[in-house]
Amino acid sequence: MSEERDLIAAFIAQMREQHAGEIEGVQFPEGTREYVAERVAAGDSETLLFMLKLGYLMGLQTGVSASEGSETPPRGSPWGPLEA
Repeated sequence: MSEERDLIAAFIAQMREQHAGEIEGVQFPEGTREYVAERVAAGDSETLLFMLKLGYLMGLQTGVSASEGSETPPRGSPWGPLEA
């Protein structure tokens, strides 16, 4: 694995551990798991990357909205702020 991929894998593992409770509570519409599995099987990385980007943008919007309302996230990320 390249150094960049190692960093991504480490980040994902840490976020998975740190936010396990919140992630478990997220419910997607029925059929989502099958849709993602189909995209993976088809090698459709463009759709999967779009989904990741969309989630990232939605997270940014939530963060901006929270900061404008002077709310702070329940737990900070040890990885530091994300930059768009």
